[in-house]
Amino acid sequence: MIWQAEDVPYPVAVDDLEGTVHQVYGGLADPSYLIDADGRVAFYNMWTHAPTLHEAIKSLTQQGERGIVNGGIDRTPHIAASMTDGWKGLRRGLPQSFTDLELSAPGTASGTWIGYQLKPLLAPLTLRAKPLPLAAKAGLALGAAAVIWLGARRATAERRAARARNSSER
Repeated sequence: MIWQAEDVPYPVAVDDLEGTVHQVYGGLADPSYLIDADGRVAFYNMWTHAPTLHEAIKSLTQQGERGIVNGGIDRTPHIAASMTDGWKGLRRGLPQSFTDLELSAPGTASGTWIGYQLKPLLAPLTLRAKPLPLAAKAGLALGAAAVIWLGARRATAERRAARARNSSER
């Protein structure tokens, strides 16, 4: 078994290309199912997200590998990882895959390409195996808030300047 060869401390199921196991558990897009020792779904990750799955595995291990963990489900669409790493899949089907995705969800295919171009910068945040520490999350939130505040401040200053120009021209 590959999980034993890779020294993973729990069994790992890999589905066949038809998605047989995936369909048994619900068949939604890109899910992960964490199955407890009794064969029941302990946690369902609607959009596979390694940090969320890592926390669920940790919780399941801490409670004796039985029962529901972390509320049993994560419905959050973890889009950042798809935007950073999704280009590999789209590239295989070019040009049709790009066209189909762009027509069904405008900006998504081009956004995925841009995310892939920025992968060296984004990957440490979007493709992590473990969750970011709380201090890092707080720092990122503070930085984002500062950028938004500075942008809003600049936009306000530009609007005032434009109004002043318009009123002086009259």
